[in-house]
Amino acid sequence: MDRSLQAELVERLFSSLSDIILVAQDIRELALEEMDSYPVYVPTIGTSEEEHRSSVARLAAIDSMTQIFRANRDDKILTAGILCTSDQLARKFDVFNNAKNTFVHLTTKAQRIYGVSNSSTPGRFISTLLRNELKQGTQRSLFDLATREQIIYNQIDLQACRCMIRVLPKDMDVFSWTWSSSHKRITKVTRSDALKLAKNLTDEEKESALEALALCSDNEFAKVTPLKEQLRANYAYFEDGVRIPKSTPLSGVVVLPQKNLPRLQWRQPPSQRVHVEPRIQRESSIHDEPFIAEIGLHRYR
Repeated sequence: MDRSLQAELVERLFSSLSDIILVAQDIRELALEEMDSYPVYVPTIGTSEEEHRSSVARLAAIDSMTQIFRANRDDKILTAGILCTSDQLARKFDVFNNAKNTFVHLTTKAQRIYGVSNSSTPGRFISTLLRNELKQGTQRSLFDLATREQIIYNQIDLQACRCMIRVLPKDMDVFSWTWSSSHKRITKVTRSDALKLAKNLTDEEKESALEALALCSDNEFAKVTPLKEQLRANYAYFEDGVRIPKSTPLSGVVVLPQKNLPRLQWRQPPSQRVHVEPRIQRESSIHDEPFIAEIGLHRYR
């Protein structure tokens, strides 16, 4: 293992982490300065429109967007929100995204150089590496005391580092959140793969599964994996006088570089609604009931 290469990489990791932290501090300072000029909307803070647009909501949005260390159990993770900003602050979020991208790239490189497998927990690995180096005095001058303590006592949240803050286009007219609640991943399974899955079952279950496959002439099956509720955004903005509608998956608080909030519509996740509106179900290409429940196998219609 090349020690000089390791030392160089650790130095770059510290420098990259410092860039993220410094940009995050700039974002927080400027976002607080803009508090009286640019509104915010966080539908999951409080229960009233006033609370959704309050200074408490703004502080929560800023903290959520600049979070790079693992949140405490009591901290609320914001799934949705809009922060209106100046062009200057919107550009800082672009810089923040680029800094996080660089850090994630270096983390992947560190895993490879240190021989850490992809199946391990990269956040824990990189946190332990930087923590130990910092305790030995490496790059201590880059950070103030509070930041050094954060690095030593908290785990870096690589998922938060990978999450890019979305900057929306200007001249937003309308913005609504909606949920995709019936999504599932369907994977094709060949007969030979189905046999392999069946052979991995316990003796009693294996016998039943192999018998079912022997009596079935299908060459392909489907393995169904239910997916969590997915938050999406439907919005429309003006560009050169033309109204442009868009729809996209979304997560977290987004940036809107304009002085006023658009018309907004928030919907609770289906799992939290008291009454769920009935929906017309399209016929699926696979049978609802599993063919072999023990391995989640379905037959095509």
